[in-house]
Parts: sequence; C-alpha cells; structure tokens
Amino acid sequence: MTGNGRRALRGCVATALVGVLGAGAAACGDDPADAAGGSRTGLTAALGTAPEADAGGILTYTDVTATRRLVEQDKKLYGGLATYGIPEVAQAGYEKRPLKETHGFDENDVNTSLQIGSDRWRLTGRFDVNAVTDGMKKLGYTEGATDGGVLLKDPDGGQVAVSASVRSLSMSQDAPPPALAAPKASVADDAAYRAVARCIGDGTYYATFYGKGREGQSPDVTLYAIGATATADGTSRERLCALTASAAGATRTADKLRATTASGERFAGATVDAGSGATPVVTMEWANGPRALPGDQNRTMQLPKLFMGER
Repeated sequence: MTGNGRRALRGCVATALVGVLGAGAAACGDDPADAAGGSRTGLTAALGTAPEADAGGILTYTDVTATRRLVEQDKKLYGGLATYGIPEVAQAGYEKRPLKETHGFDENDVNTSLQIGSDRWRLTGRFDVNAVTDGMKKLGYTEGATDGGVLLKDPDGGQVAVSASVRSLSMSQDAPPPALAAPKASVADDAAYRAVARCIGDGTYYATFYGKGREGQSPDVTLYAIGATATADGTSRERLCALTASAAGATRTADKLRATTASGERFAGATVDAGSGATPVVTMEWANGPRALPGDQNRTMQLPKLFMGER
C-alpha cells in the first residue's frame, strides 16, 4: 500500500468512532460452544472471537450480508453503514479503484465484520487466499505464515492475516491482527456480555458494545451496547441495553434516558424500561429515521455520553 493509501485509510477510520447480523461462514474455531453447551451464532459467535483481554474496549459488529441488502434497499437511511465495517471499502472509495483489484477481495466476499478497538478488524466470509496474498504483495506487503493461514506485513506498519474463511487486519506494527481461530477465552464467556447480547439479540445487523469497565464510565452501568434490527420491509429500530450494578443504578440510568425522549427531543417517542432484579438490564428502543440514522451513536455519541462520569 502506498503512503498516500495508508494515510487515506487511517483518515477514513479516524473520522468514525471505532466502528459495530446474521451468522457468517464458520472458520476454524469460529463456532465455540455457549455456556449451555450449544453453538454460538450471529452476534454471540462474533463476541466469541474477541479475546477476553478486549473486554474493556469498544467492539462493533456488522452483519455485512444483511447490511448490503439494506443499503441497496434504502441508501438514504442506511448509507452511513455502506463501508460495512470494512476499512478497505472506505479506502477504495477514496482512491476510486475496485477493492478486488487492489486487495484481492471486496465486501461481496464478507459475511461479518468485527472491529476491535480503533485499529483491528476480523472479517468472516470466503476469501481467495492467493488473490489476497498477491494483492497485498503488490501493495508492498511481505508474505509470511501464521497458524491456519498467511500473514502479510507492511514494512511501514500494518499486518493482515488471511485464511479461506477469515481475513483480519491490524494497523499497528506492534499489535498482531486478530487470530484466525477463535480464542480459548473470549468476551462471550463473560456473564455481562452474555446478558447484554441476549438483550440486543442475534437478529441484529449492526451493534456496538462500548466496553466493560471503561475509564470514566458511570458506576451505575457495568456494560452497555446499542444494536439495530430491521423488518422485511426495511423498517429499522435500535435498542440500547445497559446492564446496571443495582436497582437504584437502573432507576438513575433510566431517568437519564427518559430525558432524551421528551417531546421535541431527538428521541421523542422512544420507550425506556428500567428492568427488574438485583442488577437490571435497562432498555431503550427507538425507530430509525432522518433524525436517528442507524449507527448514528458511533458518530454523535449522544447516548453513550450519558453513561460517562460520576453522578
């Protein structure tokens, strides 16, 4: 990749917050058992590929297959998701060159995308390893080997790993790309992530988990995420799910959210539920539209800001 190409890619990524559904093609180790002994699918399968060490970071998951259909159906509503969680798609648009030609794959080869933090991605789908390898080598990457696939390194920073079913990327010289196989211990093994994932639902085509125990986060909230679902006619709704530390914390959290749903406010008409139990999951749901585009919270951070800071 040229210096200008790398700068363009990093610029595109920097302009969007780290940025997260049907099940994609299974890769080696991509279908770990859940706590009940069954198989993880969709969103929970994606979380099962993020190492437990990444629990404090932001994770954004995109069902690329479903999102492509939605973008084709309504570009005005879903156009903000048209990079499909694939940083090279944004780069290809900037350079006005077909991604397949430069990188050996494109969004049509991808089923799911998981962005981990600000500079790592793991894509599942079907990849022509030789085509990807040849493309990256033409961009100046050097070829090596990694468990289950090929490792390609940019001398100026950045690494790509690819197998027939996974392509992963790191923009850092120091951090390797996400592993091709799922880790033995992942964020999906964390009870907080399982609770929030159940609330968000595996039918979600786009979701962001904002990290467990993030610095500066309200002590009332253990973990929260926002996910979007769409009906057959393309009508989209988003749901925020916040696992709280106590019933009192849930009440305070619900009150913050309700303040954004008053008449004239951006989320007017949204519904908020304070949940129940010792550590309730607070939910907020709203319809997507011109004032609340899918994935908008990764750009405006309006709702996530409510969870930052002490009361």
